[in-house]
Amino acid sequence: MDPHYRDFPFPLNVFMYVIAREEGEVRDLHYGLFEKPEESILAAQQRSTDLLLKRLPAPPRRVLDVGMGLGRTLAELIRVGYDAEGITPDQHQVALARARFGDALRAREAALETFSSDHRYDVILFQESSQYVDSGPLFDRAVRLLAPEGVVLVLDEFSLRPVQKPGALHRRDEFHSAAERCGFKCTEETDLSRKAAPTIDYFLERLPRYREELGSELGLTGEQLDALIESGQSYRNLYRSGDYGYLLLQFGFADQD
Repeated sequence: MDPHYRDFPFPLNVFMYVIAREEGEVRDLHYGLFEKPEESILAAQQRSTDLLLKRLPAPPRRVLDVGMGLGRTLAELIRVGYDAEGITPDQHQVALARARFGDALRAREAALETFSSDHRYDVILFQESSQYVDSGPLFDRAVRLLAPEGVVLVLDEFSLRPVQKPGALHRRDEFHSAAERCGFKCTEETDLSRKAAPTIDYFLERLPRYREELGSELGLTGEQLDALIESGQSYRNLYRSGDYGYLLLQFGFADQD
């Protein structure tokens, strides 16, 4: 394992360990979009990123990648000609992204809620990061950061129906309401739940396989692993019931009409 992975919090360190053992490398932290259950998670994760890139206006445009993860999407944006920078409040993500792609990568340790810039962005991108920001502040900050014809592009999990449990995902309806209050309209909503859900199965099938190694390599206790598997099973049931879902959402300013 790359020593950087050990700096990541539980359970991200576990997921990274499993992917590294199964696939030989860890490229991303986000869900994959599977066409076939047996395909590599790396291919499924790349399909997710490719989907986002197809929704972007042609370069050169200015893009803010919020919650940049391991930096691969940000590096790809720069490679194909976008004026892109990424932010994350996690210093370990910034360190690993720079170790992979060089110190010149425009990656900053910052939270969206307090982030400011002299620039206005054509796209603000959330690839599984909107769930960590309250919906109101998210769109309020987008108003301040976007160019007049800019868009908010989101690929993330949501509660599609009210879920009464601690730590439940953001509700889809409340996310839309927050957008409308800040002057945005939704221009696209695509349900990708069926393609994303096999990501949960990928880990549930493999966690027991690495039980001993997860203990010795990451210091994981049996109780932690059991709780993680139980949580994953509950999560899978929420997807199967339709309470949770995985959506592609795009928003623009309502007054653009």
